[in-house]
Amino acid sequence: MQMEQGVQQEWDRDFIHQETGESRYIHVTGFINDVQGAKKCIVDLSDRTGEHQTTLAVEAALEVAEKASKAKTDFLSNMSHDIRTPMNAIIGITTLMKNELHEPEKLAEHLGKLETSGQLLLGIINDILDMSRIESGKTTLNVEKMNLPQQVSQLDSVIRQQASQRRQTFTVNTLVQHENVLADPNRLNQVLMNILSNAVKYTPTGGYIRLDVDELTHTEHYAKYRFVVQDNGIGMSEEFQKTLFEPFTREEKSGTNKVQGTGLGMAITKSIVDLMGGSISVESATGKGTRFEVVLEFPIDAEADTAQKAQELPEETEDTSPLCGMKFLCAEDNALNAEILQMLLETKGASCTICSNGQEIVDAFVRVKPGEYDMILMDVQMPVMDGLEAARRIRSSENPLGQVIPILAMTANAFLEDMQKSKEAGMDEHLSKPVDIDALEQAVKRFRVTPRK
Repeated sequence: MQMEQGVQQEWDRDFIHQETGESRYIHVTGFINDVQGAKKCIVDLSDRTGEHQTTLAVEAALEVAEKASKAKTDFLSNMSHDIRTPMNAIIGITTLMKNELHEPEKLAEHLGKLETSGQLLLGIINDILDMSRIESGKTTLNVEKMNLPQQVSQLDSVIRQQASQRRQTFTVNTLVQHENVLADPNRLNQVLMNILSNAVKYTPTGGYIRLDVDELTHTEHYAKYRFVVQDNGIGMSEEFQKTLFEPFTREEKSGTNKVQGTGLGMAITKSIVDLMGGSISVESATGKGTRFEVVLEFPIDAEADTAQKAQELPEETEDTSPLCGMKFLCAEDNALNAEILQMLLETKGASCTICSNGQEIVDAFVRVKPGEYDMILMDVQMPVMDGLEAARRIRSSENPLGQVIPILAMTANAFLEDMQKSKEAGMDEHLSKPVDIDALEQAVKRFRVTPRK
């Protein structure tokens, strides 16, 4: 740098330390002056490496924060649109139904659209709540006994129905040596459902989706499993794959703009896989489909494996709902919810008695005789006495049936710690609202095979 006489000049330079090889950041101050006819140069060297690194860190943090802020702003914009879409449909369809009560065919069509819009809205709300829990560090695992093929079969029934509506081919291949493990079935289901649902959404009509589950390795106590989801859908750009697992991101391109969602699904999926100590990877190309691979290791439930091999029985085909003929004792404080629950059960050939709070169901259970009820459906948040306390009192009741009758929590409290509280209170299963009659049927089938001991 050229220096002028009488003018102080400053500049910064990066240097490499000759002995250590470290990069140093030096601030140089120079001044040239005429002293008794001779030019003299004064140079001050100041090592500001630490300050420079702090500045760079602050700038990097600011850039990350700005990107996060923009992502959240974009997310709020997308979410506003995505929530309003099903809400507009629900409000609009409800208005149409009021004017078409005399036309059953139109009402049936409207009800189908109403159900679809409600499910979409519920999915958006669940994603937002899940992401909130993850960001606050409150996400936990609820490890229990799990049969892997049965878990895959439940996914199969849901995804196959979605795929058939789009005339897609869906295949499942499961090859495992150890079927029974200790894991969190709800979280595993969430991971695979997110990936499979995306495969359905982003694969055109007539395409294919495939789920492969195999056991990679095992020791005496642990087994490692690989879950691969592959499709021939629209795929993802290489650039988008870099941010796929970040919150609030969606790829905006032809074919995806009409697909609704919060952009949280894959971020939630990655967080759950990390929580489970596993790995997730993706291979994709625009127009050539996508392949997801999830690898998870679970403790082997050797006792259940042995018992299953000794007691395997051929599956029976059910022509009627497993709820048919069942008698339920229910606790539900909301009159409208109680009416809906009763009507849903009656459509499946079941009957129920409704109690309006926890104290009422506890008092009613004292007089229950063998064979009078098959199962209890328990709301959790109720006046007078909540469902958790009611379940505890039924389990410790003088009525010996309290030790054996299955109790299912049916509540809007859908977080994992809520499920854990239900089990600690003596309930056998936790089903979240809105009431999913298919999930209730699956639960009833499980208790018919493995009654409470």
